[in-house]
Amino acid sequence: MLTGKEIEVLKLKKKKLTQVEIARVLKISQPAVSGFYNNALSKIRDSKKISEIAKKLEIKLEDEEV
Repeated sequence: MLTGKEIEVLKLKKKKLTQVEIARVLKISQPAVSGFYNNALSKIRDSKKISEIAKKLEIKLEDEEV
């Protein structure tokens, strides 16, 4: 699950803000922005992999619709 900051960073990144601009908006350091962004991408990739594996193994995940 993504944290609040990770979601905020992704939303601002979607608006085409740079990491420096995002840092100013959120009042955090640029390395923190980079960390939140990278963590979010990693979680999204992991989530997709888990979903793909579950489908191959025919396992229903909690957050999937019936």
